[in-house]
Amino acid sequence: MTVDDELRLWLVEAADAAIEFSNRSEIAEGAEKFRSVIEIAASIPFESQMLPALRNLHRVSDTPRACEFAAIAPSLRWVQSHRWDDEGNDRALCVLSDAFELPGLEVGIMYVDQNCSYPVHNHPPQELYLTISGSARWRYGGAEKLVEVKPETTLYNHPSDIHTVEAGDTPLVAMYVLWGEGLRP
Repeated sequence: MTVDDELRLWLVEAADAAIEFSNRSEIAEGAEKFRSVIEIAASIPFESQMLPALRNLHRVSDTPRACEFAAIAPSLRWVQSHRWDDEGNDRALCVLSDAFELPGLEVGIMYVDQNCSYPVHNHPPQELYLTISGSARWRYGGAEKLVEVKPETTLYNHPSDIHTVEAGDTPLVAMYVLWGEGLRP
């Protein structure tokens, strides 16, 4: 099985989990859009690239999905976040929209190392998260306070909701899907 095949299978299963765990119709809508596209999406060639933030990848293991992620993560292309210039030391993104043709979607995996945070931000498209590994404190969905969220949970941000996350004692891994107005072309 190729890396593309392994990743696609993992993503299909993650989309199914997001649908199953959805507690809002918007989450189910975004996850279903992603599920229908990823099954048939053409692969885009990429070279794997690791970043220093993934130094604690061995600590990602609190669910079977997280263990599968930890096994394929070294084969993926990780980049630093455009929201924080830390050269990939504390946070990294795997932009799946650069690995598969996903029209109308921006999809990726966010990795935030233990005891680090992802910058407060917002954006026009709506967004769902499926937490994969690590308990973390999230600000999402228009809330102003951080809330503890465990793995295998879905979260939703309306367009332009301010949001952030603070990882706990283990790294945070979350898949994100953005869709709707305001997506970058």
